[in-house]
Amino acid sequence: MLKILAPAKVNWFLEVLHKRPDGYHAIDTVMQTISLCDEITVENADSLSLHCSIDLGPTEKNLVWRAAALLRDEHAPGRGARITLKKNIPHGAGLGGGSSDAASTMLALDRLWGTNLGTGRLQELVSRVGSDCAFFIEGGTARCTGRGEIVEPLHDVAGVDVVILYPEEVCPTGPVYQDASSHLTDEKAKCYLFHVLPSAFNRTKLASAIFNRLQDSALRVSPGLKQAWDRTESGRGVLARFVSGSGSSIAFLMEDRESAVTFAAGLQSQGLGQAFSTVTLPRGAVWG
Repeated sequence: MLKILAPAKVNWFLEVLHKRPDGYHAIDTVMQTISLCDEITVENADSLSLHCSIDLGPTEKNLVWRAAALLRDEHAPGRGARITLKKNIPHGAGLGGGSSDAASTMLALDRLWGTNLGTGRLQELVSRVGSDCAFFIEGGTARCTGRGEIVEPLHDVAGVDVVILYPEEVCPTGPVYQDASSHLTDEKAKCYLFHVLPSAFNRTKLASAIFNRLQDSALRVSPGLKQAWDRTESGRGVLARFVSGSGSSIAFLMEDRESAVTFAAGLQSQGLGQAFSTVTLPRGAVWG
């Protein structure tokens, strides 16, 4: 039996460039894994099966199942595994939980089945399952372009405290991107600072670099997110506040661990949703 973690992510930076001929949006984003994780175990079995701690709908549509079946069909015909998924990352929260689950499952099965495909091939395979999946093969800090499947590792921005607030409302990705498309301009934000951050790192510089083109659209699309946003304008130790991905989670860059724990507890006590005190992870921090 193997156990692997599937970490959530936040987007330090997200710019929407244009709509592609295939219907997807071309993006330029810097993603970061954090210590809020789902847990996955895999063990050899006669057939492939998936067991989850919550109901995620039809098994054959689940990203974990699709990733496992793809790896089996392409590189391990006839192999089976019992996959158990314990969900801790809120669903539909802009935290990449489903994509991370798929990538971590493929990583675990690659080791369990002895296929040993390597990072590049695993990223290519899992990107067929979902656009964000390739990032989670290594995690850490990375710039992702194209649909999100082209991954450029950056120096890890690890050990930084981030509080996540999930306002108990799913924010639909499609309408958020549609709204953003109607507000796009030729002026695009740049993420060059992330290439030099570690050599002169401090949290204030990181805070100044945070940007999300989808943020205003997510706030327009999701009333629950907008309500939570309006009630969290400030807080002790908060250096920056931003929507993660297409929502509906709000992320807060914090000064230190003490302020993060205190702030998260305060959000929870106000009844604003689920609040998590997390820390940013380095590349490859998935094996439990």
